[in-house]
Amino acid sequence: MMLSVVPAHAHGAPTDPPSRAFLCSPGQPTASSPPCRDAISAGLPSKEWDNIRLANVRGQDRQKVPDGRLCSAGLPKYTGLDAPSAEWPATLLKDTGFTYRATIPHQGSFRFYVTRAGYQPARSLTWADLDQFLSVPSPPLVNGAYEFQVQLPKNLTGRHLIYTVWQNTDTPDTYYSCTDVELAAPAPPPAQAQQAPAVAPPVRAAPKTTRSAPSSEPSAPVTTTARQSTPRPVPVASSAEQPPSDATRFGMAAVVAALGGLAVLGGFMLWRKRIL
Repeated sequence: MMLSVVPAHAHGAPTDPPSRAFLCSPGQPTASSPPCRDAISAGLPSKEWDNIRLANVRGQDRQKVPDGRLCSAGLPKYTGLDAPSAEWPATLLKDTGFTYRATIPHQGSFRFYVTRAGYQPARSLTWADLDQFLSVPSPPLVNGAYEFQVQLPKNLTGRHLIYTVWQNTDTPDTYYSCTDVELAAPAPPPAQAQQAPAVAPPVRAAPKTTRSAPSSEPSAPVTTTARQSTPRPVPVASSAEQPPSDATRFGMAAVVAALGGLAVLGGFMLWRKRIL
């Protein structure tokens, strides 16, 4: 008869990322943080970090758990976990793997909520602050824990709170947990190489002729890759190469005739002077 008896209640809570109750449990370095010390002073049974549960909720979480008391599920001894504070230790999420440790495993389903954009940890947590982002019915138990791959909303960054509800199906109990997290901004996509615009081939300009002053020193020969044409000399008319024109011959004849006439006239004048 005793061998057939199963535990009356399941126990469990998130351990990665860890819940507030787990962070305040004995042996955790965060148990000495101001919020944990205050919660323990307010009556938190730190050794029962896995036992925040209500019976006979049957999915009516919003009706059974009042605003401002979500982390304690309305249980007086856990009320220190509801304290609004930005000093609660927050876990920087580096991957999408979540672990929920089941110290007394049972069948059940999980619902995960996360605070909306603009969440302020210094204000009391209400149901209106939460959005459900994942529901997992009856996950398998692996090495004493339930493991999940979660995908948080991509528009959330900075400080947030994840609210976990574990509703048993083989017991009347439902468990509640608050987990403070820090969501890093998504990495920017790698920059794509921009295609360089096509560049038209350069237009080769005609060589420019520069007139420079003559220099007494010989200049060094200039080497150029551009092919330059050598101007041809323009032929100039020469008297040695071409015969004189008709006008030129007529003028020369007139000059010769005039000189001859002057010579005859001079001879005639000289002869007459001798006679007289």
